[in-house]
Amino acid sequence: MISNDSVHPITSSPLVSICVQTYQHEKFIAQCLDSLLSQKTDFNFEIIVGEDGSSDRTAEICDSFAKKYPDKIRLFKRDPKNKISIRGKKTGRFNFLENLKAARGKYICLCDGDDYWTNVRKLQKQYNFLNENPKVSLVYSSYTHQRQDLSSVIEPVEEKIFEPEELKTIHYLGHVSTWMFRNDLQSLLSNPIVYKAFAMDMVLFAYFKIKGKIAGQSFTSSFYRYNASGMLRSKKKVESARDFAMIHFYFFIYIHRDIKTLFTSGTGYFIKRYLIAIFGS
Repeated sequence: MISNDSVHPITSSPLVSICVQTYQHEKFIAQCLDSLLSQKTDFNFEIIVGEDGSSDRTAEICDSFAKKYPDKIRLFKRDPKNKISIRGKKTGRFNFLENLKAARGKYICLCDGDDYWTNVRKLQKQYNFLNENPKVSLVYSSYTHQRQDLSSVIEPVEEKIFEPEELKTIHYLGHVSTWMFRNDLQSLLSNPIVYKAFAMDMVLFAYFKIKGKIAGQSFTSSFYRYNASGMLRSKKKVESARDFAMIHFYFFIYIHRDIKTLFTSGTGYFIKRYLIAIFGS
């Protein structure tokens, strides 16, 4: 693992860490980083960029940003030899996990290198909310969703705090680029599920469901870009259905261990989708 920390040390203590996972994003990463740097806050924050061995100009662009903003950006260039394979396919999981481990803030946000933030007060609004609501483990907001035809639609979120009992039947809320959550990940990062489940954002959500309440905010914070080469969209229907079914079993085995939750949080639905994908309707 190569880092620019030794060349450009960040001396301030950040209260929020923004983790950016980027790979083959030369068309998008500059807009992503610009949107993060434009955040207006009354506290220090850091941007952790994990560049995962891209063959395009992504690393070059990240280098230029890290040199220009050494007080904000910590750039990690991951060695492709460290990539973690899940179900026989190399993934960006090592990059994701190492970014989380590097986070020094009290709170963490995520933004993939092909997405960006649209509200310069995102960090401040969510930071204030979590400080005022100590029993909330994760907060999310509305976002703009780009569809396959490149048109966009707002995915609205209501102002609501979900109690743990309500969350048992919910397997995901919002979009990962809108989240802010508490940097309380020790037990998760040592859990075998992080090396087995295909979607780390779903794992994080399942984990924080049992850590406390989850809350929605109505303001729009992020732009979720349609990327035809993304992990989920590049999968065949049968692969996708299988992975969604399996991840709910992993949640049962490694996180909640509640048989009722296993069958009320979407497992049956995804098993049905898997069987349909195999045998047809």
